[in-house]
Amino acid sequence: MYEHPPVNKKNKSVAVAESVLKSVEALRKEGTEPTFNAILAYLSSRRILSNHRSLRAYLDTMLKSGLLSLRKEPVKQPNVRPRQVYSLTGGGPFIEAGERAMLFHGLNWTVPSRSSIKMKTDIEGLARARIAQGTVYGSLEDAIVETLAKSKNSQRVFRALTFGAAMLATKKFNRAYLMRRAKERRVEDLVQGLLDEINYLRESPKPEVDDIRTLYAIRKRLVNNARVPLRLKSRKFMLSPDEMVDVIGKQLGVK
Repeated sequence: MYEHPPVNKKNKSVAVAESVLKSVEALRKEGTEPTFNAILAYLSSRRILSNHRSLRAYLDTMLKSGLLSLRKEPVKQPNVRPRQVYSLTGGGPFIEAGERAMLFHGLNWTVPSRSSIKMKTDIEGLARARIAQGTVYGSLEDAIVETLAKSKNSQRVFRALTFGAAMLATKKFNRAYLMRRAKERRVEDLVQGLLDEINYLRESPKPEVDDIRTLYAIRKRLVNNARVPLRLKSRKFMLSPDEMVDVIGKQLGVK
């Protein structure tokens, strides 16, 4: 299993992130170097952000994503840290959103290639991202959508759907955000199909699967997960119900 150290799972505020960026430009326009302390004072005076650690988390994420750059200026006083001066780069933000990101989010799978997808995102995508070992990993929703969007042949699509099924069935996610990103990347039908198949396995009174024992073990493990209304399956999906049971069962360790 591929493991990462635990990280803070709480999303950052999009409004605060936008204010941090605006503060850098606003300080420069008024002739003040946007140092860490100057940015904090600017945000604090406007009752946006006053916590040192919180600001550091925002700035670090923006730095690692390529949205900001940092210049350290030495000071004359002895034993005083160099001044940290921030600048907008004009690029980014970039996040890691491939299979590596799904591994980061807990994909319990052996992935030989661990494909990397570096994608440009917006402030909301960055606010939902997490830093681990110097990498800015996109949200689970972005990782699933982008992996599907970048899959250019049936074999890659099948593999992406397999990983997506394992994660969407067992992890918490924001459905509205997931579907919005899926629509933007033109994989809405694939993502909706995954959700429909997962709901079918969880809710159908007479599911058409062979491995009933694993199915009921899955249902028992997912009993506390949020439910959405069951939609009737209208077409054949790339992953059969039995393949879905196999995938989800392996992710949960019940098969």
